[in-house]
Amino acid sequence: MKFKLTTSLLMAACSTFAQAKKDLPADGWKKLSLREKIGQTMLMLPDGKAELSLGKGSLSGFFKRYPVTGFFMGWKLFDNVPQNEQVAHLKKAVVDYQKASALPLLFQQDYENGVDLPGMTPFPREMALGAANSPALAYDYGTSIAKESKASGVKWVLHPVADLNVNPLNPIVNTRAISDDPDKAIRLLSRQIKGLQDHGVAATIKHFPGDGMDYRDQHLTTTTNSLSMEQWKQKHGKVFQALIDSGVASIMPGHITLPAYQKEKLNGFFPPATLSKELLTNLLKGEMHFKGVIVSDAMTMGGFRGWYPSQLEGEIQSFLAGVDVLLWPSYAFMDTMEVRIKRGEIPMARLNDAVSRIWAMKKKYGLLDKNLELIRDMTAEDKKFAAATSDKIAEQAVTLIRDRNRTIPLNPGKAKKILVIGITTESRKGGDGGLEVLKSFPESLRKRGFEVDFQRNLLYETQGWTEDVTSRYDEVIVAVVRQTHTPFGPLQLYDDEAQTAWGVNAMPKDKVIVVSLGSPYVLNEYFERVNTCLNAYSNVPEIHEAVVKVLTGEIQAKGQSPVDLERQNQAGSQMAERSASAK
Repeated sequence: MKFKLTTSLLMAACSTFAQAKKDLPADGWKKLSLREKIGQTMLMLPDGKAELSLGKGSLSGFFKRYPVTGFFMGWKLFDNVPQNEQVAHLKKAVVDYQKASALPLLFQQDYENGVDLPGMTPFPREMALGAANSPALAYDYGTSIAKESKASGVKWVLHPVADLNVNPLNPIVNTRAISDDPDKAIRLLSRQIKGLQDHGVAATIKHFPGDGMDYRDQHLTTTTNSLSMEQWKQKHGKVFQALIDSGVASIMPGHITLPAYQKEKLNGFFPPATLSKELLTNLLKGEMHFKGVIVSDAMTMGGFRGWYPSQLEGEIQSFLAGVDVLLWPSYAFMDTMEVRIKRGEIPMARLNDAVSRIWAMKKKYGLLDKNLELIRDMTAEDKKFAAATSDKIAEQAVTLIRDRNRTIPLNPGKAKKILVIGITTESRKGGDGGLEVLKSFPESLRKRGFEVDFQRNLLYETQGWTEDVTSRYDEVIVAVVRQTHTPFGPLQLYDDEAQTAWGVNAMPKDKVIVVSLGSPYVLNEYFERVNTCLNAYSNVPEIHEAVVKVLTGEIQAKGQSPVDLERQNQAGSQMAERSASAK
């Protein structure tokens, strides 16, 4: 039987919970049982089958046995749920979980680029916000995502990314970062965080001590922030300290080392921050005076696993290092912690420190309030505000990198026929690499009277492509979509995408325009001889419309490059220098 979400059911759930938590004051954590305290440190992935099994057939039975702090409402929640039913399914899960739990739950998601659900607003990526360079828009961005998050029942988001994308070869940060400039990052991120937290959603900055230096991905292996302490305090450390001082609720450490600070090794190697007491307890909580919640990055990642003989032992050691909330630990964590604390092997003070921090965050964001609203639906004005904010960011983000021959603006009367080549990847995790979304780009051109052909990639060797192709079109627009984790691996072009770059560089350049809808570095890396190039940082319809407005002269390109594009040419020599110095 399909579930129909109703206001009366939501109110009933909220009312039931209000009665249950009358005896939960701000220091109510002190009255929790040992297992309830341990549960406050565990944030789980929803798994209805496992929960019912552990609860002997009921959710309430599950929470009595495993009183966890909350759930990450991500992909696992939507297994076998049709897209058009996902919002209702999410709301139902929030209500069901909270109704079954005697303690207040936190519902969490990433939502880095907005709430990725039908009917919600797609937002440009963080780097687009950096290019727009507007503190007011940064605040509105946070406000909009907060309202959409609360409409989904989520009051804790794992963003913004506070990393600095210093290394263009970094495969995980890139457009997820707002800039490579610490001062710009502080100015904009502090406003974004304020927008989130002013509207009742806890923000998280990540990934301490700072990603964006390495050329590797912490999902695959433990990575390194290679800065000296003096450099670190001027860059990543400066950003984290400023955002701590501004009151950010939570920090996520990465599976990243900081050798300039660390002295203790594990099996001959510096452990990642998620396992380093030096970095979390001594540096972050001690020297940097962070009083909020430290939430681990996912414990399934390659950079975390394998440091200890078992995954469970890794979880225990992460908690001992200073992590307050473990992201997706095993249920055995609670049972083992209980036994070890009772034996005196794990200090109660460490648990109390973690629980007091978590409880304080729940208090601040209304989870202990008698009249708790689990879900606050958006008003028509809220939706209009979010859509307008996304459009404004997009229009201010588009960055004209060069237009040597003044090709822009295009005129449908003179540049009537256009070929759009979409460079997109394909992978098991990354899906179609954004191909379906990209199709709104040529459609925006068609709406303005252009005749547009569209094709994905260009197989130079097999399609019989010749250099006179531009004679059949008035303009060739190459739209490059290269984003992190679509697929996993480096962000350089390869295979079909690399052949497309080959073909484009074989063309006369007077009719070629390249637009990057992802990594800002691809323009100089592959298309430095192309005369007209734009960076737009994101592959969403709002960005496509903004780019077309710039191409047709409806608006001016206002974006300021948030990263130093010349770093691309320096990256290889820097890697060579580091390799030589390590020998």
